[in-house]
Amino acid sequence: MPAAIRNVPDKSAEMQEWEDICRQCGACCFEKLPDKHGRLYTSNIACRFLDVATRKCKVYHKRFDVGEGCVKLTPEVVREADWLPEDCAYVQHMRREKEK
Repeated sequence: MPAAIRNVPDKSAEMQEWEDICRQCGACCFEKLPDKHGRLYTSNIACRFLDVATRKCKVYHKRFDVGEGCVKLTPEVVREADWLPEDCAYVQHMRREKEK
């Protein structure tokens, strides 16, 4: 294999590593609504694809195709999202990365 091809980063591997951080707690699967100050808060209204008993998405592997409003949590989104809970694995990961 040519060196140029070997040195191309494997985006699918990077994405899988990012996905593996998620504990699939379902916290991001509840509707976000603005409060009187315009800040978003997490309501108790779950996405129709979330099994609220198990906190697992029923369509996880195709959630972006079928879930209206399903937010893809990239590092950029997580950095800016003030509506994710402090115990979100992505939030904790980004905080550790920032402290390095």
